[in-house]
Amino acid sequence: MKPFKPYELPIDEQINPMEFYNELINASTNVGKYQVMLKKTKINEYFLITPFSLQEAVQSSKIEGTQVTLDEVLEFDIDKNKKNNDAQEVLNYYNALNYGENALERYPISTRLFKKLHKILMSSGVRGQNRAPGEYRSIQNFIGPEGCTLETATFIPPQPQLVDQYMSNLEKYINNPKDSLHPLVRVAIIHAQFETIHPFLDGNGRIGRILIPLYLYDVNLIDYPNLFISEVLEKDKHKYYRMLNGTRKEGNGWNEWIKFFLESVNKQVTKNINLVEEIDKLYKRDLEKAMGLINSTNVVDLVKTMYQKPIFDVKTISSLTGIPDTTCRRYLSTLEEEKIIFSDNKMRNRKYYYYNLLDLLR
Repeated sequence: MKPFKPYELPIDEQINPMEFYNELINASTNVGKYQVMLKKTKINEYFLITPFSLQEAVQSSKIEGTQVTLDEVLEFDIDKNKKNNDAQEVLNYYNALNYGENALERYPISTRLFKKLHKILMSSGVRGQNRAPGEYRSIQNFIGPEGCTLETATFIPPQPQLVDQYMSNLEKYINNPKDSLHPLVRVAIIHAQFETIHPFLDGNGRIGRILIPLYLYDVNLIDYPNLFISEVLEKDKHKYYRMLNGTRKEGNGWNEWIKFFLESVNKQVTKNINLVEEIDKLYKRDLEKAMGLINSTNVVDLVKTMYQKPIFDVKTISSLTGIPDTTCRRYLSTLEEEKIIFSDNKMRNRKYYYYNLLDLLR
């Protein structure tokens, strides 16, 4: 095998929109419905972005072999004294996503952004920290099963000296596309092209998946970078890899990939629409319970913060709500007595678990 030479974008001649017309209609309709539901949620969509983003980070990292649960990440986020590199990888992904959202107010999706996201992803002592974080690769890389060599690889990305050229072409397509495709179709093409170029020595899959919500947010298809599909891709990861690889071969690979991508988007947003409905029901029920137990206007802020951080300690709740520590302890003790939340019963650094929400998110 030789290093692959991708087509430069746009690739109009390889795309037939009629092959994925129905999938695009379904996906775009449900993405719109999902955005409306998030705006109307009783909690405030901002409070849901944190757990949704963390779950995306868990699932995207899981595709790359990181083995950690949402609970473990939330626990680690409270107490970082116990080293957990897998949890740190997930938090790096979450931090990169947040950085990307804020950075788009200052500059476009570009090499500058890609390199900064990669540097954040590879920070704090995680695996890959010594593989040129924040820099495009200067050596040949390859993709395949663990232990494979250049000769036995399933895919060999472009030569390193061509990376800048291909990434420049990708940037131009992202910021000034010359085709008339729907943004959901464009982001499918962008993600696949990024993975084909494989510009970094490590972390390409995760940066490529962070790019999906950032792009859709940048073109105003979604209100926040809140459209995550890594959970579906992780469940179908062998199909995901196979379809990506199909774009690198002659034939109908691009249309098949776009169809698969749109089906994945539709699966995820349909699941999320149901999830938001269930979360709204839970919020209404548990807020009513809490208001019957605690006679204070602070109870609304307290419960909403539990949706932002479903595993927490007193310090976390106090800092997010402005409620004094001693008052927080009293409120949390009341909620625990009524089995709305549960704790680990430690005397020091006690953690509380809002299992009603965690069960829905997992």
